[in-house]
Amino acid sequence: MQHLRQRKLAALIAIGFAGTLAGPVQAQDATTAAKNPDGVELSSVVVTALRREQGIQDVPVAVTAVGGNEVRNSELRTVNDITRYVPNFNGQSTEGRERPRWFLRGVGSNDPSPTSLSPIGFYLDDVYLNNVFGQGVPLFDLERVEVLRGPQGTLWGKNTIGGAINVLSKKPGFDTDGYAKLGFGNNSSNVFEAAVGAPIVDERLAARVSVYHEQGDSSITNDYTGEQFGSFKDNAVRAQLLALTSDDSDLLLNVHARKYSGAGNPWRSTGIFKGKDLYGFAASPDVDHVSLNAPSSDDIETRGAALTGHWTLGQGITLTSITGYEGVDREFFGDNDASPNEVARGHSSLSSGQWSQEFRLTSSPKQALTWIAGLHLFGENLDSDAQTGTLANGPKGAAGTAFQRTWFNQDTDSQAIFGSATYNVTDRFNVTAGLRWTRERKTIDLHGVTAKPGIVLGDSGNWWQQGSDGLPVTLSQQQDNTWSAPTWDFSPEYRLSDNAMVFARIAHGFRSGGYNTGADGDASFNTVDPEYLTEYSLGLKSAWFDKRLIFNATAFHYDYKDMQVFALAPSPLGTGDSVATLSNAGKGRADGLELEFKAQPTRALSLYTNLGFLRTKFTEFDNVPGAVGNSFARAPKTTAGFGGEYRLPLANGALSLGGDLIYRAKEYFSATRQTDANLWQDGYTLINARLAYFALGDKYSVTLWGNNLSDKQYKKLGLVPSYGAYQSLWGDERTFGLTFTGKL
Repeated sequence: MQHLRQRKLAALIAIGFAGTLAGPVQAQDATTAAKNPDGVELSSVVVTALRREQGIQDVPVAVTAVGGNEVRNSELRTVNDITRYVPNFNGQSTEGRERPRWFLRGVGSNDPSPTSLSPIGFYLDDVYLNNVFGQGVPLFDLERVEVLRGPQGTLWGKNTIGGAINVLSKKPGFDTDGYAKLGFGNNSSNVFEAAVGAPIVDERLAARVSVYHEQGDSSITNDYTGEQFGSFKDNAVRAQLLALTSDDSDLLLNVHARKYSGAGNPWRSTGIFKGKDLYGFAASPDVDHVSLNAPSSDDIETRGAALTGHWTLGQGITLTSITGYEGVDREFFGDNDASPNEVARGHSSLSSGQWSQEFRLTSSPKQALTWIAGLHLFGENLDSDAQTGTLANGPKGAAGTAFQRTWFNQDTDSQAIFGSATYNVTDRFNVTAGLRWTRERKTIDLHGVTAKPGIVLGDSGNWWQQGSDGLPVTLSQQQDNTWSAPTWDFSPEYRLSDNAMVFARIAHGFRSGGYNTGADGDASFNTVDPEYLTEYSLGLKSAWFDKRLIFNATAFHYDYKDMQVFALAPSPLGTGDSVATLSNAGKGRADGLELEFKAQPTRALSLYTNLGFLRTKFTEFDNVPGAVGNSFARAPKTTAGFGGEYRLPLANGALSLGGDLIYRAKEYFSATRQTDANLWQDGYTLINARLAYFALGDKYSVTLWGNNLSDKQYKKLGLVPSYGAYQSLWGDERTFGLTFTGKL
């Protein structure tokens, strides 16, 4: 009851505050303008949350959209930057810019394995990307980014129990347009992006090419080498070709690639023995200093292609086909002990390829009963090889495994059929219901070898290739499992007026099963069953004061079963030790409230506010005594974003002042150890700002920007002690720069 009263009080305070300081920065690309008598406009964003184009205020789903212009003008570089606009959305990059960790309403994954499945489905131009190392894409030349909250299993498929993210590129058109952007910042950073689109054959064939380059260093010093640590380069390209094959059909080919090279993670070590680790190393008190003796690098290459076609059939029915391929290759070197001592260095490589095919039939929107039905096919092959070793110059007394190798091949095949229908019971009352059935098969051939303690490897040039011949095999598993499950949703909605609607939603989703590939032996290996989540939510979408103010609210409750949790658990060997493992923990629940405001008080001023309140709790937790009652990992009780823009018209342009304030309450990095201050981050606030001058309308601009202006120090991740020390990653320091943009 106390928590309920706190939530009600927080909601009332939020509404009262945000009513005077509210409304988001507008996503102005795929919009229709609603004009007020005095000419002030507040745009209504078009989204495809239900797999057809609808105004965002007409969709009975909690969804936030950020337009491509906002992404470019606000210096948003990755999807993690989008979190500032979305309530109860928490995200960090903990493997450079490769592998983001997203948590929506407390639902996410901390599993570091390459087989990890995020419960937040990620889509690039409507193509599902399964490999988490392929999801850290840079944001450039976009139409918009959509973030859907809650289970989306009916129309978006498996592994969307927490929600879905859809990054939509700007498509070719039959008017010539384009832009170029060049920026410079501190830490030797620079960014360049450009795009051009033009017709090739008038009204029949058009193309668009987009490129992205970013590089920079960081303010972190590696005391072992005396050099800066954290340099990176990120390059990406996208080429699209649109063909109007007839008056009733079109084809869009999208080919894209990315190459990222980084220095790896700047792990900071904090010893547990009066500040020293097991071998006597004491870290610098400055979080901008690390001491790593082993070479560190992280390189990834991705490539993909998608062919999307639309055919209008009789009676307004549309057939859509989406064929996709995505490939990911990664190689990593790192200092596993995060110290200047030669205790453990790591190397890993992975290669994956996936294909997908979806067919959809969509009815005409101009009838009382609208529907969508489809078939989805998916396949992926994943190879992974990881080694940990100790070279000959290890510290005296170093114990443990000197060489360990785990390698596997995993194949995934899945099939799904789905359908959803909306019936207009009256002019004001609609009911939507959907059902999907998914079948997935996973096979794995997994092996591991372990050297005896005290055996060392002498060649630092290719230690990871010094073979495992003659070493004892400790892990050998060949598994073949098939899972199937229905997912569904039911949403009645009632339109109170032309500018307001209320809706309820019950939705059920599942995340696929898998294998604990982090096991170090047959005794610690386990199969992980699917997890299931059911959402119960109530929502309001409304526009006020001649559409100068938009206010949306969602209250929700989650029932979570067979939760897949990566956390410390007692060793299955019965040694009394704890090991980090992926397993089905048990049950949990979550309750939350989300408030979103958008306002355009005057032509010059736009404001936004989003507030998220969340309470999570494990109600069952198998095999971990004392974990029942803990919060979910990375589930802050409060998230908030406040921001806006004031645009002052000038004779030949405009001056713009904008920015935002982002707040995250305390979050735990572990689901099991929540009394250890090294494994949580207290609440913190980040402040970002930008000052821009626009000339000749918006054709040319120069922007001075800064992020984390107060230079707030905050942890992105904390790990349980190993080698006698905690390891942690810290957030980006203050960054600033100057950007020049020109449009055709």
